[in-house]
Amino acid sequence: MAKYVFLAGLLWLTACTTDPLEVHEVSTAEKAPVDDLNRVDLTEIPVGWSAGEGEILTASAPAKWELLPVQEAVTLAFSFRTEADTRATLLLGNRFPLNIPSLNLAGEHEARNTVSTTPGIWQDLELAYLPARGTEPPLLVSAYLNNNLIYYQEPLTGGEGKAEGPLTLELTAGSLQIANVRSAPRAGRGSSVNSAGEVDLNLPLIRYAYYHVDGDPQDVTNWDALSPEKEGYISRFDLAAIRERGNAYAIRFTGDLEIPQAGAYTFRLWTPSSTRLYIDDQLVVDKGGRDNGNELAGTVDLSKGSHRLRIDHYQYGFWNRLNVQYAYEGGEFRSLSDLPEDRAVATLTAGEVREVKTDDRPYLLRSFMNFPPVRVYDYTEKRTHVISVGEGDGPHYTYDLHNGSLLQMWRGRFVDVSDMWNGRGEPQVARALGTVVAFDGRPQWSPEAERWPDSIPELHHLRYDLDEAGRPTFHFALGEAQISDRVVPEGDGLLRTLTNTGGGESLLTQLAAGRDIRQISPGHFEVQGPGATVEVTELATGRLRMLRGEGSDRLVAELPPGEHLTYRVSF
Repeated sequence: MAKYVFLAGLLWLTACTTDPLEVHEVSTAEKAPVDDLNRVDLTEIPVGWSAGEGEILTASAPAKWELLPVQEAVTLAFSFRTEADTRATLLLGNRFPLNIPSLNLAGEHEARNTVSTTPGIWQDLELAYLPARGTEPPLLVSAYLNNNLIYYQEPLTGGEGKAEGPLTLELTAGSLQIANVRSAPRAGRGSSVNSAGEVDLNLPLIRYAYYHVDGDPQDVTNWDALSPEKEGYISRFDLAAIRERGNAYAIRFTGDLEIPQAGAYTFRLWTPSSTRLYIDDQLVVDKGGRDNGNELAGTVDLSKGSHRLRIDHYQYGFWNRLNVQYAYEGGEFRSLSDLPEDRAVATLTAGEVREVKTDDRPYLLRSFMNFPPVRVYDYTEKRTHVISVGEGDGPHYTYDLHNGSLLQMWRGRFVDVSDMWNGRGEPQVARALGTVVAFDGRPQWSPEAERWPDSIPELHHLRYDLDEAGRPTFHFALGEAQISDRVVPEGDGLLRTLTNTGGGESLLTQLAAGRDIRQISPGHFEVQGPGATVEVTELATGRLRMLRGEGSDRLVAELPPGEHLTYRVSF
C-alpha cells in the first residue's frame, strides 16, 4: 500500500497550515496538447477594448473589432464569456452574422445541436470558413462550441454586400470577454511536423464529385464527360458517407495538400477497386483498371508548400474501401485523411435520432461512448464502461465506471441511441443530445501528482447503490482503500461527494482539470477550457493543491481515510 501514500515530497508544502481550503501550488511536468493554430497578435488593443490578466480582452457595448483581414480560407478559435444581456455578432467575411452567445446563424440555417451557454462561464468557439469559389457560395465548413458540432458544411447565401470583407466581431449590448485567440489561413486542420520530427500530413478540406456509372465499364477515364450526381466537401476519404449505391459509382476527390517539409513522399493506396492518385496533375499511383490487386504505392519528390492532390476512384465491385497512406523519406506509413480500421474515428450520426427521453425519475443507460467529443473525422477513444444518468431536462452526466471519472455533463435532451439499437452495427455508441461540457477523462484518483495517470489498473469498480430517488452512488476499491462517489443534479450543475471510506492511506482525487484554473475566493474556482466553476462546500481535513503544468492546470485534494469532499461544479 506504500505506493498509495501521498508523496512525502509534497507533504512539506502543507505542514505549516491547517486551513483545508488554502491552495498550494505545485509545478508538474504535464504538458497540454497543442493544435496547429497560431496566436493572433494582441499587442495593439482594438479601440473600445481593455486588456486584463492572461491576455483577456474586455469590452462594453458598443464595440467593434476586426479580428482578421480578408482571407482565402480561415480557421478561427477563441474563448468568450458573456453577461446575461450580451448581444454580439461575428461577421464571417463581413457579411454573414453568427450571433453570440446563441450561435444562431442568420438565414435558413439549422444548428445540428442545441446551444446552451451560461453567463459568466467561459466557452470555447472554433469555426472554419471558406469564401466563395467560382460558382460555389461561401461555406461555413464547421463550427464547434466546446468541441460540440453546431454547424457542418453549411453553404452561406445572402448577406449584405457582395465583396468579401474582414472577419469582424461587433458587440451591440452588454459586455464581452475574449481570450486565447488563434487562427490559421485554411479551413480546417493542416499539415505539420511534430515535436518528434515526424511529418503529419492532413488535407484540411476535400472537395468531392460523385457519379453514377452504368453499363459496368472496365474502367473510368472520361471524367470530363461525366455529370456529377452531387458535389460537396468532406474531411476524409469516407466512401460510405458519400455513395448512394453499393457499387457502380465513381468519386473524384481534390484538395490542397500542404507539405511542411521537402523530401521524398511515398503514397500507398489500399482498395480493391480502380483508383489513381495524382499530385500537381502528375500520376503518382496508378491502380486503375481491374485485377490489379488491393495495394499499390508510388514515390514523388515534393517541395515545401501547397500541392494539388487528386484521387479518381471507380467502385466497380467488391467491398467499399479506400485507404490512403503516406511515408516520408522511407519511414513508416501513416494515414492520410482516410478511415483507418485500427483507430476509432468520430463520424456524423447515422440516420434518424432515436432518443431516450427522461422524466423526474433518473434513467441509467450503460453504453459505449466516444470520448472526448471531438471534431468530425478526428480520432477518438471508445469508452466501454460508461453509464449516462439523466433526469428531466438535466443536468445529465456521463460517468466512466472503469476509472471513476466524471466524463461530461449537459442540459436539455438526454441521449441518441440510434447507433446502438439500429442494426447493431458500428460504431455502437450513445451520443449526448445537448452541448456537453467534457472533462479530463483521466482517472479520478491517483497515488502521486507529478503526472496524473492515464490509467490506474488497481482501481476496481465494485457496485453502485440507488437511493430512494433512484440516483446512484458508485463504489470502488483502490488497493486497501474503499471509495464512494455520489453525484446529484443541483440547479445549474452537479453536487458531488467523494469519500475515502477507509482501509488505506490518504489518496489524491481531482476536482477539475483545464487550460487555466483561477481561484476567485476561498474554495471557489473558475475553469477555462472547459468552462465551469467549482466550489468546495465541505472539506474538514485534507488539503487542496493546484498542479500547474505547461498549458495544463489540475485542482486536486488529498483525502485522508474517513474524510469526504463535497463540491459543486456549475456550467
